Amino acid sequence: MQIRPAGISDLDAVSDIAAIVDPPHDGAEFDTTYYQHLLRKGQVVVAEESDIVVGYAGIIEVDGAHHLSDLFLHQDLRGRDIGRQLLDAAWAGTAPSALRQTFSSLHPAALALYVRAGMTPSWPLLYLHGRSAALPTTQLQVAACDRDEAAGYEAEWLGWDRRDEYGYWWRHPDGEIFVVRDGNGPVAVGCSVNRRGASTLGRLACADPSVACDAVAAAVRWCDDDMLVSVPGVNPAARMLINAGWRVIDHDLYCASGPDLVDPLRLLPHPGLL
Repeated sequence: MQIRPAGISDLDAVSDIAAIVDPPHDGAEFDTTYYQHLLRKGQVVVAEESDIVVGYAGIIEVDGAHHLSDLFLHQDLRGRDIGRQLLDAAWAGTAPSALRQTFSSLHPAALALYVRAGMTPSWPLLYLHGRSAALPTTQLQVAACDRDEAAGYEAEWLGWDRRDEYGYWWRHPDGEIFVVRDGNGPVAVGCSVNRRGASTLGRLACADPSVACDAVAAAVRWCDDDMLVSVPGVNPAARMLINAGWRVIDHDLYCASGPDLVDPLRLLPHPGLL
């Protein structure tokens, strides 16, 4: 077994693993733009056996914390400690004291791996599917904006620079960035992706938790009728969506090595890019 840095030539192998182990909730094909962003912004490693890629892991840095974006391995190779080797290789070059975070699947081996790596599970990230027509009406207004505008507002509200990630959605052929406003100005920014008719709210950052429900409803209505949204279970928007008949189709657990790295009341994160 060899663990090595990944490259663009590994795209097909990585997408094949993702399609089998972690098929996207929106039913679309593997997002090659996402993989290219990980290679450019972070670090991706692959596990290779007999010249065949059998697993991969990726990390990006988010506001001083290292976010494990992916760790996937062919199911028939589990139990051979390859997941830990991939995780160690992905963390290579980071200080032992560096803050770490990820979204763990509910597989017992995955959760145990992350706990042993010093990340404590806390709140669930719910993947919800439904229609915007079922949501309450709101007076908030939504309009397209550019990456610098969105990143500037989020830096003001949450204190971190996500210009690179907004750049990912800006460059994405099916992505769009938007700002949500009330009568006094911007209250939320976010992005969406529509691939082959499957629309996903990529992420949403709010100025204040009190606007989360209205901001989500306004954003979803602006994006599309049939939507997929990932929302922390502790966020008030989760109850709003479920009460409106949206279905929980899956969920992960947020795990982190330190407290308060993410405010789940003000952020609907992207599981890979946070």
